[in-house]
Amino acid sequence: MITVNELTTNLKQPLQVELLTGEEWYGGSIADGSQYPLHQGSDYQLDLIHLVNGNQVAPAFISTKGRVITSYSPFKLTVADDRLNLIARDQVRLVAGADGLKGAQQWLAQHTFELESMPPADFFELPQWNTWMELLYQQNQADVLAYAHHIIENDFPAGIIMIDDLWADYYGRWQFSTRKFPDAPAMVQELHQLGFKVMVWACPFVSPDSQEYRDLLAQGMLLMRPDGKPVVREWWNGFSAILDLSNPATYQWFKETLQDLQAKTGVDGFKLDAGDPHFYQADDVSQMALSPEQQTELWGHFGQEFAYNEFRAMYKNQGAPLVNRLQDKRFEWGAEGLAELIPDTIVQGLMGYYFSCPDMIGGGEIRSLVTLDHFDQELIVRSAQCSALMPMMQFSLAPWRVLDQNHLDLCREAADLHQRFAPTILKLAETAARTGEPIVQSMAYDHPETPRAYLKTQFKLGPSLLVAPVITAQATTKAIYFPAGEWQSVTDEFAQPVTGPAEVEVPVTLASLPAYQRV
Repeated sequence: MITVNELTTNLKQPLQVELLTGEEWYGGSIADGSQYPLHQGSDYQLDLIHLVNGNQVAPAFISTKGRVITSYSPFKLTVADDRLNLIARDQVRLVAGADGLKGAQQWLAQHTFELESMPPADFFELPQWNTWMELLYQQNQADVLAYAHHIIENDFPAGIIMIDDLWADYYGRWQFSTRKFPDAPAMVQELHQLGFKVMVWACPFVSPDSQEYRDLLAQGMLLMRPDGKPVVREWWNGFSAILDLSNPATYQWFKETLQDLQAKTGVDGFKLDAGDPHFYQADDVSQMALSPEQQTELWGHFGQEFAYNEFRAMYKNQGAPLVNRLQDKRFEWGAEGLAELIPDTIVQGLMGYYFSCPDMIGGGEIRSLVTLDHFDQELIVRSAQCSALMPMMQFSLAPWRVLDQNHLDLCREAADLHQRFAPTILKLAETAARTGEPIVQSMAYDHPETPRAYLKTQFKLGPSLLVAPVITAQATTKAIYFPAGEWQSVTDEFAQPVTGPAEVEVPVTLASLPAYQRV
């Protein structure tokens, strides 16, 4: 029987929850996926009230013993001495008695997710393309078109193409720079004719000392400081004012500005970046007096105005028809790079951000790219393989430019595999939109007996497909845990079936992406 207790906490009296023997907890911060699950002996801190982590966050945790902790507002949580200690602004719900991790996740979905619809099928069916890592600060019409044509010429499928930051002259003037894009409507038309949908980058910032800034300030449409002056805040591209989207006039202005761009150029949607809670402060003056995390939550609501959207930062909005990508990963094998894709994506699914993209193939963290003296071709291939059986996959760095023919062919095979399983992924996305069940699932979701060593190195795509990407350099074997049942490879026609439960060292080559269907 499921029980729900509403509890109150404060600084002097935090909520204390004893960790049960064998209990493991997931949740809260997507960027902390590699630190989950939490268990007896864990040492962990999370401050959702003053969070700076660059990805989705939700005020919730769920456990393999069928327990749920959730609140309407952010909380602080520590794990020490085999105990969860939690301080929240509002009441906390402590739920017990659900059936394992799956039961806890489904309780959370039914009580906190927005179960309604899903993003367009294009996001799931074909690889996506993003111009950021290829063009960096030199976004321009000629090179965008060349990039698109090279995709086709190299026998990759056309999908969604995202033109990243710096296509406009400055922030707040959401029109193509005519210096860089002399005929944007013709460019978009050509991209459409090649088979692409077209998205462009946008953010809630406004460049100071621009006409748009002066107009918006005069109309009371910007965030203000307590002293009556406009907020001008530092972010990764300088200093900017910030739109007050809690003002209906501001919300409508930004919506109509982007819709006008769509009408004039044919652009299909927007990559909506920034909006993180740490770009706001508790004493910012907004029309609706929102807290920093509520500003981020509103940013997600705004994104639902556009079917073609993509977000990196998010607060709540679980289950909404929003594409949530992982934050930029470093171009490396370790915990800040490829090894983080699986655990972070698993937590995305559990917390309701299951319409997910595992960052750009190879990694989208620019600073790790510009310092390289050579490209690790194996890393790019393994990154493509790791993404291939996730809900979405996204290329940016042009594989035909940095890879030899063998490695390029293997990236193309990964893209082809994603297309092959697109019908399966679409069905799982439809199920997620209806029930809240993750597309990418932790092994613990249906198989709580899974040894902890395998929880971050393999996953389930839905209930019956086991995927164990190779995520270490120069590997010749992959350790895989097979739950009870008969498992047949779907990527190697010569592989023998495996009967579980079993822990097996599977031989691998550079071409291998171990994946097995329960038969």
